[in-house]
Amino acid sequence: MRQLILICLMGMTFFSCKNESSVSTSEGEVALPTEIGPPVDPSTLTIPSSCSLISAEEVKSIFNAKEDVTLKDATDPRDKFSRACFFRWDDPDTPNAGIMIQLQTNSVYEDYPEYIGNYIANKIENGEMVMGNTQPMKFKKFDAKGRPGAYSFDQGRFYWALDNNYLVSLYFNVSTLDEKGMIKAAEKIVSKVNSNFAKAVY
Repeated sequence: MRQLILICLMGMTFFSCKNESSVSTSEGEVALPTEIGPPVDPSTLTIPSSCSLISAEEVKSIFNAKEDVTLKDATDPRDKFSRACFFRWDDPDTPNAGIMIQLQTNSVYEDYPEYIGNYIANKIENGEMVMGNTQPMKFKKFDAKGRPGAYSFDQGRFYWALDNNYLVSLYFNVSTLDEKGMIKAAEKIVSKVNSNFAKAVY
């Protein structure tokens, strides 16, 4: 079911100013600023390419993929509020093995400026409706390296807010991972994504 949902999401996606408060970490990565400001008009924001948030080699290492990882920009050119990227590799145990990373800003800013800031709490409190289900899918809390996050192992989905203006969605299609393994992989991806985002935006 998780694989089918992710493939559908990918199919819909395919077709359908810097701040000195960021600091270097001991591993040479860059941390997000600790102070989070109020939401701002998304038309004034830069949205980095999701394909630039982690490299193919880093994804290959995280998942111990035997084959090279390929990248495909999955951004809908009609959507000015988000960028998406699909990372895939061959795996005999998981057809269409891969992950998708989406970075988005607030598309409903005029009506709901706090949408990004409240997104994670809403997922944990109310869940998410999934096609074919009559009850919302529940989400658990996820620590995205100091940023609030939520995840559903059953759906292979992780969400986290970088601040009040940017939201990251991470979709897994890797059937060989148990819940602990998926969380561990997500934590490694979060470190790379947060660091590269900080370099590009702050």
